[in-house]
Amino acid sequence: MKTSNTFFALVLLLNTTLFAQHSGNANAESATKMASGNYNYQNQYQNNQVSTIQTTTGNENEMYITIKGIYNEKATSQRAVFSVLQIGKTAEETTNLMDTRLEAVTKAITAFNPEIEIIIDMISFVPMYDYEIQKKIFNPKTYNEKPSGFELKKNLIIKFKKTNDLNTIMNFCAKQEIYDLAKVDYVTSNLDHIRDVLQTKAAEEYKQMLTNYSTIMNTDLFKKEKSLTEGYNTVYPMESYRSYSAYSQASINFESTSTVNNIRKNNTQFYDSALSKTHTFVVNADITEPTIQIFYDLTIRIKLKEDQLPKNTIIRNNRYYIVTANGDVKPLNL
Repeated sequence: MKTSNTFFALVLLLNTTLFAQHSGNANAESATKMASGNYNYQNQYQNNQVSTIQTTTGNENEMYITIKGIYNEKATSQRAVFSVLQIGKTAEETTNLMDTRLEAVTKAITAFNPEIEIIIDMISFVPMYDYEIQKKIFNPKTYNEKPSGFELKKNLIIKFKKTNDLNTIMNFCAKQEIYDLAKVDYVTSNLDHIRDVLQTKAAEEYKQMLTNYSTIMNTDLFKKEKSLTEGYNTVYPMESYRSYSAYSQASINFESTSTVNNIRKNNTQFYDSALSKTHTFVVNADITEPTIQIFYDLTIRIKLKEDQLPKNTIIRNNRYYIVTANGDVKPLNL
């Protein structure tokens, strides 16, 4: 019996360890807090209560159906923007050094893939100044500015299609001491097609839901008066990155006289796309790389009770008055 209990404890420990590994380091801190102490022991047999998300609401007069969709789209192209700084003693030296670096990067990228587009964007070209001290016999020290060199800034814009090409591009840039990757833009040319797909998919979901509700409510909801509201939104990968601090803490009881020096935890980022659980459907849900996410919402208001009067009925509410000889105004009951 002792051997069986030991084996069960070992399996439980392995399962717990595997769960922590697959959860990721972003959840390590909160998971450690939950798994420590008697709190987890006392509540280990409680069921996890999950609240559902309402997609349909209503009352005896009307009902609302909400359909939400996500379309995950791979970028048709990407634009990487590198910031390049060059300093020189003279204007000619500064521009020559800058041109040499950019030409070397351009040649290397073109030889690697001629389809990659390269644009050089001029930012600024300004002189730099230092101070010199001018000493006079009867006056205190005077500091005067004098030209000491020139500063040239340009942006290197590189447009490419394959995500993995960015690693090679960065290697070419690093050889010319170009390290500052300002941003990466994700571009797609299929937005019109994506919106059509989302509308079509939402319409299919709506028809299916309306058929089911008609059966449940024993009424033909297709013939009811309706009004709708729809909306779109686009989220690019650079908007979906989240930052966290790598969590690792030694659990040792130190003496009160000991000095403890904690190492600064590393701050990093990871791509955190929107979860599909809050949406009715997702198109291209199995894409691994960061994607452009297009969101679509459709809300349909269905009027359950008909008006008492026919639609074409015209209601007239005219009132007539008479002015007496004394100037009084009296209503006429007709």
